[in-house]
Amino acid sequence: MGHANGFAEALSADPFEPGRHQIRVEIPQPVLERLSELAGIPAHYRPTFANSLRELFGQSHRWHRIARRSVEMDSAAKELGRIAKDARKLKTKIDKLSKQAQATLGLHALRLDRYGEAESPEAVRDQIEDILRSGCLDQAIQKVDYLSWAVGRLGSAAAAETWPRLQKGSTARWKMADDRMAPYRDTFDRFVIELGKAVEVCNGPGRFDPNEINSYLISFLEAALPYLPKGFVPKELFESHKNGEQSASSRPKKFRLFGRGLRRQTAGLLRLPSPRRP
Repeated sequence: MGHANGFAEALSADPFEPGRHQIRVEIPQPVLERLSELAGIPAHYRPTFANSLRELFGQSHRWHRIARRSVEMDSAAKELGRIAKDARKLKTKIDKLSKQAQATLGLHALRLDRYGEAESPEAVRDQIEDILRSGCLDQAIQKVDYLSWAVGRLGSAAAAETWPRLQKGSTARWKMADDRMAPYRDTFDRFVIELGKAVEVCNGPGRFDPNEINSYLISFLEAALPYLPKGFVPKELFESHKNGEQSASSRPKKFRLFGRGLRRQTAGLLRLPSPRRP
């Protein structure tokens, strides 16, 4: 199903370019009516639900942009991890230097700050002599402390990650895939939670259970897909549906959407009902 929404196409594909904090997706009224019908929203609540959908769909583009940026940044984790490891080792070595070695390193660092690279050993000796005559030995020692701090900060920057790693125990298929795709999966999970809250506020039925996925949500997503970011909805959802892995009964077989620990993580955002057994 194509993504024909002109607004989505106008957004930059580069996740590192500045983006707007608030994004509003224009959804045709007939589509809003169809989505409200699929969500089971009473008629007098549909204008409120339509506004919630516009805001939520706009947020989905912003969340997906952040997730895409995290995927690209964290994909360099292996390469940067070596720098982080080396930086930690170097900091430890600097911190363990003798007083004589600290003074020597500090004098050379201070000399480079003041004079730049020297052309000869004789120039190095003259520059150090000038530093000592000006009574700047204490500054040289402080320079070593700064170098230790800077190397430590480098190691921290190289080791930083923008997204938590996938927790063990998840049973959803798309959560068992490449761990680097976790930002996309978590962002979709957040969308389902917020969608369920919007339905609840508008007195809609509990068709969109944030703990599991069913044919009601599949139908809603199929109708909403052109107005969501490309790649936002895990393709495994539609593949499972098309392959007949859901029951054809009025109460379809349900697939786990969240990991075991997500109920505890989202307890402060939403009071989750106990899962209903089919």
